[in-house]
Amino acid sequence: MDTSSEGDHELAPNDISFNTIPFSLNFHPTEDLLVVSDAEGRVKLFKYSLDENEVKLSLRPHQSGCRQANFSSDGKYIFTASSDCSMKVIDINTGSILYTREEAHDYSINCLVSKEFMVFTGDDEGTIKVWDMRQQNIVCEFQEHGDFISDITTIDDRHIAATSGDGGVSIYNFVRKSMDDISEKSDNELLSCLSLDNDQKLVCGSQDGSILIYDRNNLENVKKFAGHPQSVDALVKVNNNTFFSGSSDGIIRYIGLRPKKLLGVVGEHSTFPIERMAVSRDNRYLGSISHDYSLRFWNVASFYEEDESEDGDSAAANENEIENDDDEEDEIEDIENAAQVDDDSDSEMGDDDNDDDDDEEEEQEEESSSDEDIKRKKPQQNPIKAQQTERQKQKQNQKRSFFKDL
Repeated sequence: MDTSSEGDHELAPNDISFNTIPFSLNFHPTEDLLVVSDAEGRVKLFKYSLDENEVKLSLRPHQSGCRQANFSSDGKYIFTASSDCSMKVIDINTGSILYTREEAHDYSINCLVSKEFMVFTGDDEGTIKVWDMRQQNIVCEFQEHGDFISDITTIDDRHIAATSGDGGVSIYNFVRKSMDDISEKSDNELLSCLSLDNDQKLVCGSQDGSILIYDRNNLENVKKFAGHPQSVDALVKVNNNTFFSGSSDGIIRYIGLRPKKLLGVVGEHSTFPIERMAVSRDNRYLGSISHDYSLRFWNVASFYEEDESEDGDSAAANENEIENDDDEEDEIEDIENAAQVDDDSDSEMGDDDNDDDDDEEEEQEEESSSDEDIKRKKPQQNPIKAQQTERQKQKQNQKRSFFKDL
């Protein structure tokens, strides 16, 4: 096996197989470790590498399905939540169960997310609870949804967002112990959620395969992207404008927010539904678990590196534009008369018209995205590859094959 840095850039660890359906997957915040929970209540801790994947810990803390296992922010503990309504804390070094809350919820717990010393849980009847694990007590709880809580995502140090089977999404300020906003109910279950655009947009996957994009400051403002033939069960952020989606058709897609369009295909689990996805601490590997009883790794380092490069180029271009604008303004102040200023005003009005035309073209482009654009395709047939190649030729020192492994 080629273990050079160039080779490693293209490789990923081998698949991991299970005897029962895995329910959750999460990567350690500082080490090459990941935790997987399954339908029989087991929790397994793996050390992953290109050479081999080693089981570091295996136990069964729950007698029924362990729906979520997640690391604490410092990586010392694993928090678990189960359909038996209990929540546990496990020491990753010894496997000892340090804390058990047998009746953490009245109904089966479906999701669990941790941030610093806070833990957020949601159950099958729509209740969300906020826990302070320093005191091991409930800080507050919310009962705004009428169906299961499908996903919870942290937005900042004060807010979380949650999606529900009742078709709604809600935002909470857990410091003030209050709900900030809740959307109208959509026609389909919302199954996954993440925040993009500097936390100003909430992207939600739904049962019918569409993606709903909400304005965080006004959840009544929502746009719909009909981008998948089946349900969107998992979402992972790449940057403020792009993300990975995992669907019930078994395909992992790479999607842009502005404009809303399919950018590529990362890989697939044949036709088996994708249950969960997560990205490693260094953004090198995307992990996905599926109903095919497997965990697969995908090398996505080039996606994140390309986005960082584009962000840097965009920032530099903006700085140059600002400098040029300043120079032009100084010159205008010195030599232009009132008539010329009027001409400039007319020119600006023309620019506004062009902007409107651009907006219309973008809307038409977004609306033109259909199920045919998103249809099942092999990665090597990716239409974006030619565009990426052309753009890479224009960048003298950047010769990446963006979708070489897809």
